[in-house]
Amino acid sequence: MADTLDDPRRKFADLVKLNGLASKYIDRDTERRVLEDGVVRCGLSLDEARGVLRAVAEDNDYVFQSEAGRRIRQVLDKHAGKKGKISKKQFEQTASILRDFSNEAIGEEEARRHVKRIMIENGWKPRRAGLLPTKGWYKKVEV
Repeated sequence: MADTLDDPRRKFADLVKLNGLASKYIDRDTERRVLEDGVVRCGLSLDEARGVLRAVAEDNDYVFQSEAGRRIRQVLDKHAGKKGKISKKQFEQTASILRDFSNEAIGEEEARRHVKRIMIENGWKPRRAGLLPTKGWYKKVEV
């Protein structure tokens, strides 16, 4: 009886591992698709599928975009302070932290784009920088 109960979970765990072979960084779309597969194809409840997904991710050092985004939001919130502005140095440090969170699974440009998206979503603005203070460093980052 225990084997039949564990079989869908084991099957789903293998599915999660297959999805993690290409990249240890799991974006929101992939996470959603894998959870749907767990519910539809393996017959697990959403909570069971999420639990197996998290357990496999923990064992294999997979990083979720949603989790990394939440952490980066906290870092940016601290940097923004009361004025809601982020300097170029803070921006670059945060992009570097995001790359560390993702175990270097995302590149430098993608990390910058992700940080800029989070800044836009939260209404944080870039602080002017340079000899002639401009926001050019921020405008160069494509979203």
